[in-house]
Amino acid sequence: MATMNIKVIYHSSTGNTEKLARAIADTLSIQAELLGKDPISFSEPVDLLFIGDGLYFGKANKRTLSLIDRLDPKMIKNAAIFATYGGQAKIGTDIKELVQNKGIRVVDEPFTCKGQSWVFINRNHPNEIDLSKVRKYAKNAVAKVGR
Repeated sequence: MATMNIKVIYHSSTGNTEKLARAIADTLSIQAELLGKDPISFSEPVDLLFIGDGLYFGKANKRTLSLIDRLDPKMIKNAAIFATYGGQAKIGTDIKELVQNKGIRVVDEPFTCKGQSWVFINRNHPNEIDLSKVRKYAKNAVAKVGR
């Protein structure tokens, strides 16, 4: 199979989701891209887009929602979702549904793990076990695209 075009795009207010994004990117020998003020555009088709965010007051960040809103199923062939949360693990499912509603195949169940919230909640998460799991998740997602 030819080399796959894989992207890791994430939003992180506290650094929790960024840790996961970097672990995925390092595993796949690519760079993770932080969602900033400027929209990210895709000049060529993406075989697998990893989308990451945290849970902020019950939903994904507006930059992530805006990215998903602009995704073109002709350009994004497959997606994989990763997220961190303080209390509610549903963030992954929420993002997955938004992506699927755009007509984009989500290759696996979302990867979610606890992220440190405020000062004491989920302290020291994501930890090495979480990072090890997200690396495995990344490899599995790539393998599923190849099928």
